[in-house]
Amino acid sequence: MSSVPQTDVAVLGAGLAGLCAARELSGAGLDVVILDARDRVGGRTWTVPFHAAGCRVDLGAEWVAPQHHRALMAELQRYEIGLEPVEVALHEPSSPSRDQSVDALFKSLNARALSLKSEHPAWYESCDDVDVPVSEYLESFNLDASAKQVFLANSFALQGAHPDDYSLINLIHEFASFGGVEAAFHAAEYRIEGGAQSLSLAIARRLSNALRLNWRVDHIAKTESGVTVSGSGGQVTAKQVVIALPLNVLSSVTLALPLGSDAASVIQQGHVGQAVKGWASASMPTPVTSLGWPRAVEVYCRTSAQQSAICTFSVAIPDHASALEENWRALQSRHPEVLYGGDFLSHDWLADPFAKGSWLSCAPGQARGLHQLADTPPPCVFAGGDLSRGWYGWMEGAVTSGHDAAARALAYHHHGAVQPSGG
Repeated sequence: MSSVPQTDVAVLGAGLAGLCAARELSGAGLDVVILDARDRVGGRTWTVPFHAAGCRVDLGAEWVAPQHHRALMAELQRYEIGLEPVEVALHEPSSPSRDQSVDALFKSLNARALSLKSEHPAWYESCDDVDVPVSEYLESFNLDASAKQVFLANSFALQGAHPDDYSLINLIHEFASFGGVEAAFHAAEYRIEGGAQSLSLAIARRLSNALRLNWRVDHIAKTESGVTVSGSGGQVTAKQVVIALPLNVLSSVTLALPLGSDAASVIQQGHVGQAVKGWASASMPTPVTSLGWPRAVEVYCRTSAQQSAICTFSVAIPDHASALEENWRALQSRHPEVLYGGDFLSHDWLADPFAKGSWLSCAPGQARGLHQLADTPPPCVFAGGDLSRGWYGWMEGAVTSGHDAAARALAYHHHGAVQPSGG
């Protein structure tokens, strides 16, 4: 496609946020075109067959907390997509031993979480005093080594970043959203039937005429009549644009747009989420699950009649491949009963040019910039799981942000109204 006539809305990114926004806008009667640089939809949800293990696995986002992720659950129900049972409860075997130092830490974090309105768009404004690296905050609680390792492992499962890099306010927000520290660490989580990408595929099937894959966006410019988008597929002119690209990709796009200084700064900095996730074919007497730190932080598995697939997470340090190698060694030491089948599967999200990072975890000082970016007024509306005002970094956040972006674009289209971000 070299160019298209002016459309009402160009949606950039065919992940969950972009697809939800496009569906709502199209359903309201607007002309929509969806542009994505990949050859598939789904963004950081990507479900693939793992033939050696006889099952399908998620290389990216995977888990749903149905008691809390109501918007995502409504989407799944809309497309008649169910949830799969979990073989073993995640995280249950590992809780910090409750001595006075752990009690003091939990009491402090729960008190802050209870005072936080996690779904308020400016939730971070009451957190300036704890907008510090997690590792720095923990130093004042004199945790023993074992308790500290368990806390960091549970926290990594939520944040996917190194505790020296991400802010404590991330965790406080998660604790507030789940209802407390223990609730966040032990929430009941499930997989999506058919894999996390199945929802994106279901939404995209009804938008196929508007979808343009292999279309990399290089330049976005606000004009007197709307917005111009240029890239590998040519040029698109639109009255509005919904920019649903990962935060860490935005620095690679020329943005000739009026942006606030904090928003521009957070685009240049990027977020600090850097999780590595890998699958291996394996056999084991019974399904396993465990937490550890700093390697093989999360361990869980999928079982099939043929064999099993075992998964591990950690921080991608020093890099994706080296971290995974160390994870597999740590997993084997912790679970000697697991026999590897010799087949491994993963995707390097940090090196992926259309992601440049795993799920969002913000560094100290970035929350205000993320809000300012999400609050950029039409005709240029930003969306995505990275910018959600509620469940950022989760599929739930992508869905709510997509709905919110569509509502804001519709209000501007019909009434010229500029609504603040709230999704």
